[in-house]
Amino acid sequence: MMQAYRNFFFHYFNLKQTTGRKDYWLATFVNLIVALIFYAVSSFLFYLLGITDQFLILNLFVAFAMIIWLILATFFALAILIPMFTLSFRRYRDTGLSMWAFWIEPFLLIALLFLLTEEFSDGFTNIWAVWITGLLLVADILIKLLPTASQTDSE
Repeated sequence: MMQAYRNFFFHYFNLKQTTGRKDYWLATFVNLIVALIFYAVSSFLFYLLGITDQFLILNLFVAFAMIIWLILATFFALAILIPMFTLSFRRYRDTGLSMWAFWIEPFLLIALLFLLTEEFSDGFTNIWAVWITGLLLVADILIKLLPTASQTDSE
């Protein structure tokens, strides 16, 4: 598992290499676990910030820890952005589909951003954004679950 994650970072800009299902999903799983840890600690720090209102020094310490933690989480998110994109690109290419299918990724990101933007959302638009995002996400996952085209189905 650690070798797959090491390859995830060492092949940062390598678009010519292949990425099997196992390597893709192991790297994605590790990133998900790390993101969940960042979320859990951030939630705990927000909780502590709420209950330490009466104690100024403790409140300042928790606020400082939360700022440092959120900076670390931001650096992690930025550090995995390009490797995840190249990993997804290699996975799409390895399935044997046309590279036009890879356009699901940017449209998925645009749909997610549109969904999260309050400025453009009325009730009707928000429902369509949820459906489109869900369909693109399912298509993206199904494509990444396809076996590698150059190998047999025994993978």
